[in-house]
Amino acid sequence: MNQTKQRETPPARALPVSLRWLRQIDADTAQQIVELINSTVEDGGTLGYERVMTPEQGVEFSLSLQSRLQEGGTHALLGSNGYEPVCFVMLSQSGMPNCRHIGNLSKGVVHPRHRGHGVVPRAFREIVVMARTLGIELLTLDVREGSRAHRLWSTLGFASFGVLNDYARVNGVSHRGHYMVQRVDDLAARLNAL
Repeated sequence: MNQTKQRETPPARALPVSLRWLRQIDADTAQQIVELINSTVEDGGTLGYERVMTPEQGVEFSLSLQSRLQEGGTHALLGSNGYEPVCFVMLSQSGMPNCRHIGNLSKGVVHPRHRGHGVVPRAFREIVVMARTLGIELLTLDVREGSRAHRLWSTLGFASFGVLNDYARVNGVSHRGHYMVQRVDDLAARLNAL
């Protein structure tokens, strides 16, 4: 009798999360990142996708990420517990000579199963280290108003410096977006106080 043993998902706290900066992405890593982003789409945990990415969109996203990594202006942090991807964020340094002190965070996602388990502060500590290494002193990001991410970034000390009324359209509905900023040293101090 052939019994297929189904792999059970371990509890979120069961496995330690390792964080690593990617220099390049292979097909397996690309697939993990796409699956991670897709896991957050249904609950509004990521911006830019109304629905899970199609295979074609996944390939397009992965090729774009690989290109940006190779160009050197973008750095990607991936967290994994050895079983599944846990978190992902991109840090892009401004290419303008007079603005190299500014870094933009994008595509920050945490797998729904791992939220509330301290992943975000750990990831931000890594971001602070990388930002300082690159000479980045200000971090910016943009987020849909009223979203869980908006509340989280505000709690971590990011402050709005601009609002766009027609920032994102989801299912035909327009949403406001906030452009937010925080000094790297201020973020580091907040994280040290946690």
